[in-house]
Amino acid sequence: MTTKKIIGQIHLWLGLASGLVVFILGLTGATYAFQQEIKDLIYKDRLYVEAANGAKRLPLSELLPIAEQAMGEDHKISRAELSQKPGRTYMFRAIKLNKEAFGYWNYYQYYDKVYLNPYTGQVVFKENAKAEFFTVVLALHMNLLLGDQVGHFIVRWSVVCFVVLLLSGIVLWWPKNWKPKQLKKSFKIKWDAKFKRLNYDLHNVFGFYSFLVLIVISLTGLMWSFELTTEKKAKVLSDTTQTGTIPVDKILAQAHQSSPETAYFLYNFPAAKSGTVNVSAYQSETNLYDRVQYKFDRYSGALLQKGEQFSKLSAGARIITMNYDLHTGSVFGLFGKLMTFLAGLIAAGLPVTGFIIWWKRGRK
Repeated sequence: MTTKKIIGQIHLWLGLASGLVVFILGLTGATYAFQQEIKDLIYKDRLYVEAANGAKRLPLSELLPIAEQAMGEDHKISRAELSQKPGRTYMFRAIKLNKEAFGYWNYYQYYDKVYLNPYTGQVVFKENAKAEFFTVVLALHMNLLLGDQVGHFIVRWSVVCFVVLLLSGIVLWWPKNWKPKQLKKSFKIKWDAKFKRLNYDLHNVFGFYSFLVLIVISLTGLMWSFELTTEKKAKVLSDTTQTGTIPVDKILAQAHQSSPETAYFLYNFPAAKSGTVNVSAYQSETNLYDRVQYKFDRYSGALLQKGEQFSKLSAGARIITMNYDLHTGSVFGLFGKLMTFLAGLIAAGLPVTGFIIWWKRGRK
């Protein structure tokens, strides 16, 4: 058996083994590509409020109790998203996971969001995020709605198979010679051909054109899956010899003073008594990599640690920080998201066209 035939067999069996999962990942990835733009349209009533010229936002210390009351005693708020754009609501989140559980509805014990008008303190909307469409799509993409233990394992190794499929696919696609007639078959789809030839071209040619984008998407996904982007837990802790409530206004004021051009703050409340208040100052509404991270003492509000700005990071640290934006294509703006959307559709189609090729050959 020749080397190319061996590669063909590897391509075939890995494709059959992972095809259904790749189909789901491609379809959900394409669906999620423009989730933020879609949310801005369909969730406009909960994301935006009327803001008079010169209107000032209420202190976080006044808004937090309102959100806690709306959430209920049993659902502890763990995060707040504080947009600095005029006319935007503040979002408070309460979430509790069971990472050992099987199935989506058991994995999320609860996941709620409360949207407040930051100028008046009015509760604009309370969302059961567990049932929200894009939350379900994301969970389907990450663990097939099977929970972290089972679903994540299946997705991780299916993506590993997909990387091998992409590499072996390029080897199988590679023209025997680079004469114009052969190149035409390799680079161009014959749309007026019979079904068998058209299906082969869709698999072969689309697979080639989407190769680079799909490799980047797959590798960045694997970096998450194998926790290569997870930051080491900082040894910085709050001073537990002190007591009292979190000085939320003092902490937010320090973060705002240090990062005045922030688009929105992610304000993470600590669960442990020794935990710190972690505030991420995102300088862009679209790119997550452009951020500065802060750690504050939960009792005194003192700044304990400030992260480096993106421009000052090393090359390796920049790649890790940009992982999400590379995975979603947002690092290249709307064009990048469009490429991710199209690549996701192609990824979903490759197992289908590949299966048809195998099925037709088997029947013959």
